[in-house]
Amino acid sequence: MPFSNVFSNPQFWKTFFSGAHYSYDDIPDLSGKVAIVTGATGGLGYATVVALAAHGAHVFLACRNRVKAEEAIERAHADILQLQFDFPNSKHTTHYDHEKNRPKLEFLELELGEMRKAQAAATEFLNRGLPLHILICSGGIKNREFELTEDGYESHFGINHLGHFVFTTALLERIRESAPARIVILTSMAHEIPPSNKAIDFKSLRDPKAQQHTLRRYGQSKLANVLFGKALARRLRNDRVYVNMAHPGCVDSQIRKMVLKSDNRHFHEFSRLWLQLAYTDKDAALTLLYCATSPEIVERDMRGRYFIPIANELRPNPISESVDLQEELWAYSDKAARGDNKV
Repeated sequence: MPFSNVFSNPQFWKTFFSGAHYSYDDIPDLSGKVAIVTGATGGLGYATVVALAAHGAHVFLACRNRVKAEEAIERAHADILQLQFDFPNSKHTTHYDHEKNRPKLEFLELELGEMRKAQAAATEFLNRGLPLHILICSGGIKNREFELTEDGYESHFGINHLGHFVFTTALLERIRESAPARIVILTSMAHEIPPSNKAIDFKSLRDPKAQQHTLRRYGQSKLANVLFGKALARRLRNDRVYVNMAHPGCVDSQIRKMVLKSDNRHFHEFSRLWLQLAYTDKDAALTLLYCATSPEIVERDMRGRYFIPIANELRPNPISESVDLQEELWAYSDKAARGDNKV
């Protein structure tokens, strides 16, 4: 049964009463750090960009649309000042003089739906000769009608997983050289949806006639995120590169988008209650920021872990701990990245 692992877990219910385990005041000084955030022009990704830049990091907004990225960068200057105003007691925040020292924010063109373009984006960054201390894979899609990517893969799997797989692995050597470093992969509690007997239906990923519900396809891509994170963490176990996965919780901006797309009156009524329980983008970003910046991650050698709001560790779907499945996904993804049409 979907989510039985969550709802039967006392640790999950404790998070409702234990409070937040990370705040903006806890983020250390990030001066000299270079970060990339995918899906960075709005919502959760944008809130993450603002927080990293406000604490001194040089941040690349990795996304498709240059115009939206440039608009986000302009908007971020004001939001960085607002964040510093909201958290005046932060011990490490660099208070910028925007006339003399503007936050370092840049656009990096990234198309996750085409693997060759994901590779090209990584190459473009590598050609800059910069280190890479923080990679946050927060871009993606949700609840889309069935379609195939340019590479011929189901879109949720292709964008949420394969695009990030190619982009991340292409940057891996630079990340190793920049250690200590972090890789944070955004997932979702929806990774609990796929059944254990067919967690990822590899045969359906290129089949336009495959009959799968949208939530099943989305959940499958989010499970792939967890599997990839665990396989990557294992490969980096002897490096000072810390890979972890984060579920941000229900985010109010995402709920509002769904309301606008729906004409179902009952859904609109339910959404009013849902919004009362949802996190703002700024609060939802804290779990990703914990994985990306908290000294605890290094001090406690936390690798391949799964976190839910706010910065609470939880055991993920037990099937995600299958090394065989992790390696099957890695092999499939590697072949796909090399253009092997037989996968």
